[in-house]
Amino acid sequence: MLRNVKLEEAQDILLSLTTSLPGETVPLLQALGRVAARDVYADQSLPPCPQAVVDGYAVCTGANRAGAGYVVKERLSPGKTANSPLHSGQAAYVATGCDLPTGTTAVAPHEIARLSGERVVFTEEILPGDNIRQPGEDFQSGSLLVSRGIRLNPGIISVLAAFGKNNVTVFRRPKVAVLSLGGGVVSYHNIPEPGQLRDSNGPLIAALALRDGGQVTNVEVAGGESAAGLKDHLENLMQQADLVITTGGAAAGAYDQATYMLKNIGAHLLFWQIKIKPGSHSGAAIVNNKIIIALSGNPAACAAGYHLLAGPALRALQEQPPYPKVLSATCTNSFNKEGGPRRFLQGYAACDDKGWNVTILPGQKSSMLQSLIRANALIDLPAGSPPVEKDQKVSIILLYS
Repeated sequence: MLRNVKLEEAQDILLSLTTSLPGETVPLLQALGRVAARDVYADQSLPPCPQAVVDGYAVCTGANRAGAGYVVKERLSPGKTANSPLHSGQAAYVATGCDLPTGTTAVAPHEIARLSGERVVFTEEILPGDNIRQPGEDFQSGSLLVSRGIRLNPGIISVLAAFGKNNVTVFRRPKVAVLSLGGGVVSYHNIPEPGQLRDSNGPLIAALALRDGGQVTNVEVAGGESAAGLKDHLENLMQQADLVITTGGAAAGAYDQATYMLKNIGAHLLFWQIKIKPGSHSGAAIVNNKIIIALSGNPAACAAGYHLLAGPALRALQEQPPYPKVLSATCTNSFNKEGGPRRFLQGYAACDDKGWNVTILPGQKSSMLQSLIRANALIDLPAGSPPVEKDQKVSIILLYS
């Protein structure tokens, strides 16, 4: 086991042991937010044939001059197709999206049409190709619609629907189990007795895992269980999950349970303690090819540990880019602490006409919750950094915008 490692070393270890999950087929309307497990190609062109862009008249002529008249052969309502092709000097009324009769050279908007009996005259010149949606203008047959590893958004759902894709193959959602350790920790829906506190980390991790595409199977509290009870508890969670995340008990104190519990189930400890703050009391282990990530019990440290360790592993299980965007931002306020290990501050980032800016949120102690309410970024300060000044450029990890 490696001790007191650099963050990047810990991340590399986790990702080297993480492989994407198998695919599964789900109905299209249940695929939003899922990750495509295979490429999807267009099996036809879209549109498949020439179509009208406007309501008006499809015409056939070699020279469309203002004032020229055309014989109206038929009127096509939406969903109807022409009975016969157009010949020179002929026209057909068409609605937007209608398949155009063979022989159509242009479509004249109805706003410039003047109808007289069975003939139509246009008040403006019409050029060949006007208002025609050409075959394959949107997608050519055989073109790539969705790439493997892309998270499906509403636009992609719409495109797949246009091609009649009733189902889509996506990566199976990673099953995540969360276990909060600590003798004084009780479930968040319990009323704590003196000396106890409600578990806020379990729901935090569960919410973050859901946002990252995970399927949360369990959010449980071990409390003051015996060594045998902890062993059984963890082994049961591992049977149900692809990734187990524990919080609390990861330090080296007399009452910290994480390392003892992991050794007790025969897990191989990969690393323990990281050169960052908050979140230094984090570690990871593997047993039966399943990874267990242990995070700090302090809320802000737990959140940072999730974003830096668990989140990347969870995304890698779905063949997603593991790491969030790293940007340069202007700090809108100051932070007077200096020196020490590499530090991650909870921040609120926004983009305006001058670029990205970030505000260091109040409540930066690792034991505090208040910064988590608005945090959407981590401010990455190198080891030994001087105090942060207002308007200083800093590096941020954008968690979500």
